[in-house]
Amino acid sequence: MAQEHEKQMTLEQIEAHIKAANLEQYEHQPAHAAAAPQLDLAGQLKRICSVYKAIKPILQVVVNFPLIPSSIKNAIKTFMNVMNTICP
Repeated sequence: MAQEHEKQMTLEQIEAHIKAANLEQYEHQPAHAAAAPQLDLAGQLKRICSVYKAIKPILQVVVNFPLIPSSIKNAIKTFMNVMNTICP
């Protein structure tokens, strides 16, 4: 699968993107989570895609960083291709 060429963000833009994504909401389950029903599959997928879309710019930076071995870059690219299919 060919990965789409996406505009590279600056570190400042990535930081603003991450802050705007409010990832803290995904770090911990609420205390009442044990009593609450589990998210259905669609809810879980929405949560996964939200987190992926927030961290995607970081993954793109890692893939383009020259000192990262190609095997690691290829693994990240494969992961990103799968996630781009799941989370359009």
